[in-house]
Amino acid sequence: MRLFAATVMLVLSGCSFSGQHPCVFRGKPDYAPSAGCLAVVHGKMLVVDSLTGGVTPPGGKSLPGESAQCTAFRETREETGLELIPGQLVTVFDTGFHLYFCEIHAASGTIEPRTVEVKRGYWLDIRDFGAVRWRYPGQGEALRKLLSPQTQDQPSPGDRVERSVPRPVYAD
Repeated sequence: MRLFAATVMLVLSGCSFSGQHPCVFRGKPDYAPSAGCLAVVHGKMLVVDSLTGGVTPPGGKSLPGESAQCTAFRETREETGLELIPGQLVTVFDTGFHLYFCEIHAASGTIEPRTVEVKRGYWLDIRDFGAVRWRYPGQGEALRKLLSPQTQDQPSPGDRVERSVPRPVYAD
């Protein structure tokens, strides 16, 4: 009976038997109540179907003392199974939610949610933003505006990327 109760508690809390991976971000930390990742590859944005209804970029609440970048990394890993590297802050919403551009790379993994908080993770074609129900009112339009000039074609995993702007330093 104790084993059953412990298993139920782990499932309900969204815990994973695979353990937590350390945060890969090593730049100057931001702190926020919540954060998430904005990842776009070839005109498709990484999103999750929330259990509470609606589509949203992966993200969630920060743990005590956790940087916003590490929250974005952890929540994205839990909700999608992908290990993305948080980079530039894209925007801060009126709720305090910090949204970061996050880089996908060859070792990011595959989409396999590790929590019961989401139904599924997937790549949503930016052209289909109007065809889905977003988790928050106006979210789709706000994301479309953020994405319009600079991210229509981010590199896919394994692509060589040349950058002319400084990048944060990350752990190996």
